[in-house]
Amino acid sequence: MAESALLSVIRMWAAVAWADGVLADAEAEGLRRLIRTADLTPEERDASASFLETEVALPETYLTSMSPESRRGVYRAACRMAVVDRVFSETEKKLLGRLRELLAIPDDIASEIESDVPGLSSASQ
Repeated sequence: MAESALLSVIRMWAAVAWADGVLADAEAEGLRRLIRTADLTPEERDASASFLETEVALPETYLTSMSPESRRGVYRAACRMAVVDRVFSETEKKLLGRLRELLAIPDDIASEIESDVPGLSSASQ
């Protein structure tokens, strides 16, 4: 059975959080809050909880079928997740680049989004 869009988004946020190989407390709490408040089935909630335990791969299946506005929102959220632990690693930077490609976000829009995320633009210099 195909993964729901919401579960894929949670998986994507988890992948960004795990990109540096460590799930920091702030990242884990952000994911827990998202899982707690999301409209998930019991099975999706269990699957989401597993994202807190082991590293997660970036989902590629549905990302380009989303509206441009939704894709920008997903990228903005991923950028915020990348710096929630106040560390922006090279691995996280590469993952965001890959996500930007998967979401087909133009460079100018990506730069605008990144400049609005505190800690991201200064960390990526």
